[in-house]
Amino acid sequence: MISISGKEWKERKITKRLIDKYSSDFDISENLSKFYLSRNFNKEDILIKKTIYKNLNIFSEDKDFLSASEMIIEIIRNKQKTLIFGDYDVDGISSITILSSFFKYLDHPFKYVIPDRFIDGYGPNIRLLEKNLDKNIDNVIFLDCGSNAHKVINFLKKRGIKTIIVDHHIINNLHLPKSDIIINPSKNNLKSIDNNVCAATLTYFLIDIIKKKINSDFELNNYFIFCVISTICDVMPLRGINRRILLIGFRNMNIKNKGLKKLLRNSVKKKLSYQDIGFTIGPLINSPGRVAKADIVVELFLSQNDDEIDKIIDNMNLHNVDRKKVEQENLNLIDFKKYYNENIIFIYNKNFHEGIIGIIAAKLSNILNKPCFIVTESYDLLKCSIRSKNKIKISKSINKLLDKELIISGGGHDEAGGFSANKEYLLDINNFLKKEYKNINKKDVLYFDSFAIFPKKNSSIIKDLKSLEPFGKDNPEPIFYFKNIKSIKSKIINNRHIQNILKNKSGRSIKSLSFDCVNSELGNYLLNYKKEFDLIGSIVENNWNNKKELELRIIDIILKT
Repeated sequence: MISISGKEWKERKITKRLIDKYSSDFDISENLSKFYLSRNFNKEDILIKKTIYKNLNIFSEDKDFLSASEMIIEIIRNKQKTLIFGDYDVDGISSITILSSFFKYLDHPFKYVIPDRFIDGYGPNIRLLEKNLDKNIDNVIFLDCGSNAHKVINFLKKRGIKTIIVDHHIINNLHLPKSDIIINPSKNNLKSIDNNVCAATLTYFLIDIIKKKINSDFELNNYFIFCVISTICDVMPLRGINRRILLIGFRNMNIKNKGLKKLLRNSVKKKLSYQDIGFTIGPLINSPGRVAKADIVVELFLSQNDDEIDKIIDNMNLHNVDRKKVEQENLNLIDFKKYYNENIIFIYNKNFHEGIIGIIAAKLSNILNKPCFIVTESYDLLKCSIRSKNKIKISKSINKLLDKELIISGGGHDEAGGFSANKEYLLDINNFLKKEYKNINKKDVLYFDSFAIFPKKNSSIIKDLKSLEPFGKDNPEPIFYFKNIKSIKSKIINNRHIQNILKNKSGRSIKSLSFDCVNSELGNYLLNYKKEFDLIGSIVENNWNNKKELELRIIDIILKT
């Protein structure tokens, strides 16, 4: 079945015997059984809701965590001032917030610093450290960064400054910097579903160990929400420990942080969902770091002053408006049709905004289902953001570019990363990547989970979807195939999205929403096509003003032949 976007859609086939076995063993529907099997869920995954609190701190006996806890306890006892150096995204901000709050509670002397994306770039740099190393600072803790900061660590070592790295980014070629202690699940190539967590979670569990050792009354549980937010926004695999974190977080949602509580109250007018965090709260927290400076968000989460909190939230909202405007302007610079037949997407434009290229790369990779490299200029350098959606391992691409000395620095995860390079290597980088991935499968074959009809509110499929939540990486939303559909009404929302009222052959209707599809092939059909078609999409429960309504999220359309 070939869609209007040129993708071939097939039903994901699972052996009937296995479906029946899972259905019998776990007393679940055939649909839910098929969902679990297609996602390779094992018994522990399926029964996780019954064991979510069991041995939550999976790092409690890890030697790096234990060494770091002893070192930090000594620093606290000796009142040695600490410099916290963190990243400017949600995970970095959350990690800084958790550790800073702990130090504030203990009245331990510290200061934190976050790089300016446009002046300093990503990660630790010597200039920024020299500027912030007070005379009485003799230890630096790097959060959500530092795993590839060899020069910086060597610089600090020569000055007799102790360092701890708490990070989860890929370590290039597994070449470790000479930090006193490195906490990173990628260390020794041991990252797996069981320990592939974000930096905020690593920070939280490290403080959990310290707190217990020193018998502190610090209310660490009040900061668990930051692990939830970072797990979602850093697109961590939602299996094992990460799924447990989200299930616990949403089951015990009681937000105590004054700044976060007010931010949520102003931004989400209903019970908080994981979709709200991913599509509303995360972008809002990230926006200052994308178009200005991220420091104000940490200030928000550490502040107890109502006036200061209100002022910061107003600034964040203004930055988010700017971010959306710049994002759309940058997307308008791209002719999507040029890249339909390319193996990978490599786009250079010096007018791209450096703080937005990650969003553009993610959107294009999602829409075109291809690895995407978006490149712009920053002062005298090229800056590139990469997204891949499992097509390639970005860390391997970066390692090869480093080995060939085509880039200055780079890092990230398997599906998201970036690099800096000298301008004269632009063509060489482009040629290398196109040659490297010339044999990547160009044919788009995508899979839906099952055929379906428009659901009713009390439909069993809704219960099955609730059992499978939360959705994300390694646990995607089920995709359904709906036959014989007509659009009876359509309209454009915010110049970007398209809303439809759809009707099937039996006369049942349902509302749908298709994101970021205005001016696309899909958007043109949704607005103008009046004949019957089949559609590919997911079922969601929209909760607005405490009113629940089922909707479809349209992914693709298949025309009737």
